Amino acid sequence: MVEWADSEGKTPLIVACMNCELFDVAKTLIELGANVNAYCPGSHAGTPLHHAAKRGLAQSVKLLLSHGANALVRDDDSQTPLDVARIHGHTSIVHEIEKSICYFSGWLREFYDPGFLEALTPLLLSRKIWVVVIPWGSSNSTATRKMELCIYPDLQKAQPRTVIALWKAKIEEPKFQQKDPALIIFDQPTRTRNTLTFSLEGGKQQLQQLYNACIGIPQVMPPPVPTQTSTPEAAPQTDESGTYNGWGVPDSGPVGNPTQHAQTNDNISPSAPPIPEDLDGGSVTNDMKDEGSSSSCAICFEAPIEGAGIPCGHMAGYMACLNEIKAKKGVCHVCQGKINRVVRLYAI
Repeated sequence: MVEWADSEGKTPLIVACMNCELFDVAKTLIELGANVNAYCPGSHAGTPLHHAAKRGLAQSVKLLLSHGANALVRDDDSQTPLDVARIHGHTSIVHEIEKSICYFSGWLREFYDPGFLEALTPLLLSRKIWVVVIPWGSSNSTATRKMELCIYPDLQKAQPRTVIALWKAKIEEPKFQQKDPALIIFDQPTRTRNTLTFSLEGGKQQLQQLYNACIGIPQVMPPPVPTQTSTPEAAPQTDESGTYNGWGVPDSGPVGNPTQHAQTNDNISPSAPPIPEDLDGGSVTNDMKDEGSSSSCAICFEAPIEGAGIPCGHMAGYMACLNEIKAKKGVCHVCQGKINRVVRLYAI
């Protein structure tokens, strides 16, 4: 009976997500197997997440997202739950949804005065902004994801100041060999040029993560490094607003946020041993088989691992994904080393 719908098409979970006093009911319904993505058409169109976002029910929104609610579903008005939260000015809901789906989020600097003066006084002609890169449209593992870049002047705004459809923009890869590289995005529909660089607290690593997100590459989480239990953990970093990475409190990051807490270096050398040239069409050792058998493709997170980039040898991708990475960027998504070729590996 958890999927029963009334005369207006609302399921019990949708009704529970329309009233803050019914949070415990919503939690119980989900535990009983209620569909968190149940859709109601008509005058009450949308999923439970649409209704919770519309009413600013932060607790219900977090509950739904933690149980796999799809934040990219559009209602009869072609609005996602994120659109609904923005329209109704629910800032905390906006950030919560963005955090669950974004490929990148963080403080950056934006040059706002074009021309040669940028090279003369970049700090005087730049301002601090909050940037989020999120997918547009439903997931499709067979096609490159369309991405949007949203710019906020601060974290108190529910509506972004600028939204750029990145699939309609020209994106220039930063020249990381320069002292102060920048990512240049030319928005072709509006004929505007956006120049972004890392914040004072960030670095080239942050800019690399932003560029990867803009072209649809999730940031790959490195494997955890064992530490001694007696060693105290480092204190979480805070910015000048007293928040951790802009979100208030540190956490491990949701599954849907592949950028948060990623750790890479500006100058990264391949960490895996080279694979012999005669490996094409051959087989991998048992050790290699065991290493890759417990995870899926680190690019699409859906398909199985099939191959590796040469010469770094990182086994972390589906062949179609690896070939796409090689064609677009030419570097390994794990270590940022140059990919000369992609080989298929066979386990025995």
